[in-house]
Amino acid sequence: MENASKMPVTKIIHTIIGLVIMFSGHFLPNFSMVVPPDAKLAPLNLPAVDGGVLLSVTHTGMIVTLIFFGVIYLWTFVDTVWPGLLGIVALIFSGYAPAGKVFSMFLGNPMVVMIFFLLMLAAAIVYSNLAQWVARYLMSRPFVNGRPWVLTATILGTTFIVAFLDQVTSLFLMWPVLFTILEKAGFKKGDKYTSVMTVNIVIVALLSFSTDPFKGGAFYLLSNLHNLAASTGSAAVELNTAAYFAFALFISVCVIILLLLMMKFVYRIDVSPLRKLDAASINKEPLPPMNLQQKLVLFDFLLYAAWLLVPAIIGKGNPVGAFLAKNTLTGSILVVLILAVAMSKGKPVVDIMTSNKLYAWRVFLLIAVAFLLGGIMTGKGTNVALVMEYGLRDLLGGMNYTAICICVILIGIIFTNFCNSVVLGLVLSPVLLGVAASFGVDSGPMMACFIYAVLIAACTPAASPFAALLYGQSDWIDPPAIARYTVISSGLVVLTLVVVGLPLAKMIF
Repeated sequence: MENASKMPVTKIIHTIIGLVIMFSGHFLPNFSMVVPPDAKLAPLNLPAVDGGVLLSVTHTGMIVTLIFFGVIYLWTFVDTVWPGLLGIVALIFSGYAPAGKVFSMFLGNPMVVMIFFLLMLAAAIVYSNLAQWVARYLMSRPFVNGRPWVLTATILGTTFIVAFLDQVTSLFLMWPVLFTILEKAGFKKGDKYTSVMTVNIVIVALLSFSTDPFKGGAFYLLSNLHNLAASTGSAAVELNTAAYFAFALFISVCVIILLLLMMKFVYRIDVSPLRKLDAASINKEPLPPMNLQQKLVLFDFLLYAAWLLVPAIIGKGNPVGAFLAKNTLTGSILVVLILAVAMSKGKPVVDIMTSNKLYAWRVFLLIAVAFLLGGIMTGKGTNVALVMEYGLRDLLGGMNYTAICICVILIGIIFTNFCNSVVLGLVLSPVLLGVAASFGVDSGPMMACFIYAVLIAACTPAASPFAALLYGQSDWIDPPAIARYTVISSGLVVLTLVVVGLPLAKMIF
């Protein structure tokens, strides 16, 4: 009863704070900084001050930035639906543009349209229980019998594979498998194996989120880079989808291996209780064959993955590669069309209307609003991106390329634990591209490492849905243990990116 009485008050306080932030841009003075004059700033005719020029966020920039920050605050502490809608209303009433233009920018963005259809495919994956079938199949293999570390590696590997079908769903599938194993082996809350593996399930799902260029977080940020390349007329900022997939997959495998090595040689976890388990005890009921619905959904997913990867592999200088690359949006519609028209015995193989009851509307609205407000905030007429760029120039000035990339990795993985990772990536991407251009360095390796790092968010409950779910597993792990092991795991990701990822990214990109 005590918690029930406190929660509404807490939400009211957070709501008030968020609303104050959202509308304070109308009243606060424009943020300014003195920067050295250069050719990039010359067309702006900025006033000269103290041997430099005064670079200021415009009034429109202040209004939109504070609306966006207010929305992010409310997303983090209150709700993930209505703050975004309120942000759109606040943008309209700010006088930025008429309602029709704002809604056209909101729902007319090709990326938003693509995500709309891809989330239908994601809903069908969940509806068909395809991820659950794959998880049970992998966990029922006899090679895990009496081999604790092979079993542990299989749990993490299965999580990573299942997460490619749906990242959040993988947690709901793999935690019950893990907890069943813990109970049968005699592990309890507070044991090292219990705590570390509960956290590692989330970390590995996040590794998949950072690796997945088909519909995960990496897909959103890579597509945003492609949009930025198209809007600026520069192909230099694009990252080849297949190359990024290979890069991120290699990094993820390295991190998973490091997690296992940490468990065995640093944490020195006793896994002897696992020797008495066998695959039959994990999967009591026989695994039925994959049904027609699951086969269709799997085919659909692989078809769309091929649509994205083929032009990245064969290039865009041929008719097939050029068509697929220019019509990515068509691929997302096609996979939904296949789901809708496939029939068996006079009935739909996948009932779209039924499966769409599982549609991730919260995710869609969050990403769509982030694209809208983030794009406006860092676009022309606000100077926000310029102020952030020149601020980072001061911070990173005098460093070599490797040091710059390390700082960018740290910025990504630290700040992502306090706000939505995809939103942060969308906002910082054009800023980091500007910094790279100003220093005359290649943006490719830096952006590849940044995209991977910014999506690993698990240290605080506000970091991501994955983290929120992790902090809710109070029956198996305490918050201090979550904080300790997630911070260590994030450190392993940074170490892997610096030691392995950065040299690899320089070779690939």
